[in-house]
Amino acid sequence: MLIKYGKGRTHVTDAHDSTDGSDDRGLPFGVPPSGGRRPRKRGTPNGRWRNLALLALALGVALYAAYAGRRTPVGPQQGAEIYWPDDSGPTPKSRFRVATYNIRRGKGIDGIRDLNRTAHALRDADLIGLNEVAGPPFWGQADQVEQLARTLRVGWLFAPNQSRWHKYHFGNGLLSRLEVGRWTSEPLVYDRATTKSFRNRLMAEILAGSPPITFVVTHIDRGQIRPVQLQGVLNEFVTHTPAVLVGDFNTTAADPVLVAFFADSNNVDAISRALGTSDDKNRIDWIITRGLKVLSGGMEPPGVSDHPCYWVDVEAAREVGSGIGVMEYWNAGTAFTMHPTFHYSMIPTARAPSILLASERSNL
Repeated sequence: MLIKYGKGRTHVTDAHDSTDGSDDRGLPFGVPPSGGRRPRKRGTPNGRWRNLALLALALGVALYAAYAGRRTPVGPQQGAEIYWPDDSGPTPKSRFRVATYNIRRGKGIDGIRDLNRTAHALRDADLIGLNEVAGPPFWGQADQVEQLARTLRVGWLFAPNQSRWHKYHFGNGLLSRLEVGRWTSEPLVYDRATTKSFRNRLMAEILAGSPPITFVVTHIDRGQIRPVQLQGVLNEFVTHTPAVLVGDFNTTAADPVLVAFFADSNNVDAISRALGTSDDKNRIDWIITRGLKVLSGGMEPPGVSDHPCYWVDVEAAREVGSGIGVMEYWNAGTAFTMHPTFHYSMIPTARAPSILLASERSNL
């Protein structure tokens, strides 16, 4: 049957056409033959809610990553001892080897990260200061200081200066075959406008003589605040004798701060003393001693790290004369004596509680 709608439009029907809104199968027009649901059009209310939920989730993840992934400074820390492997312990020594090494997280100049190579470079050292040490890769795992200590079978201490992802991320470290007593870790002065990253100073008492030796490990910033940080570390260091200061200062011997510092003959550039004319004038890694005799020294060239590993052999103070507790120290190759019951102007009576003279400890 032919029906005309006007203006040339027609519709052809036959006997099977229905006038009740169904086709010849008895199904409403538009219903699929399978009888299933009609496909949902895009942009329906359920689809919009799902998209909003996914957007909110992505935004939440991004905000958490920005919050947890940022670097934040670690505050002051202190302790009474360091950690040791179960089958290891301290070894008494009056002569020992001190090393300083910026390990660059164990990454060599060849781009390979291998802490076994780092450990090999440190195999003969007794007291080691480490810079650019990575924290544990995941929660519950060992930081790089502990990994090196377990390889070398020595004591260790990780001194983080920054946190990230809710765990210690980066910092300095100490490895020792000698007995270590109390220690402190203090942040260095920080200014967001002039400081590239967070820095700290680790200070520990090494029980290799009486009084104990103060061991200081630090890594100075490269930015404009570097002279301020360096001067602060040196000012604290000169209040202790005997003492050793090690670390990456990011500056050379030509630095005016260091030139003024070494004008005092009590402060000895131990690497220069040991290496003599073979010392690199552009060296930025340091071992500085007070009241210790420098015997010899050497270095491992860059390769395992982008920094050399420097080391010196030193001798601790020894008792002299008939006076009980009278100690002999070494200064620029010449011995001088101190008595533990006296207070000297270079050692203030009120200072950080982590480092005490032998006479002070006996009064506790």
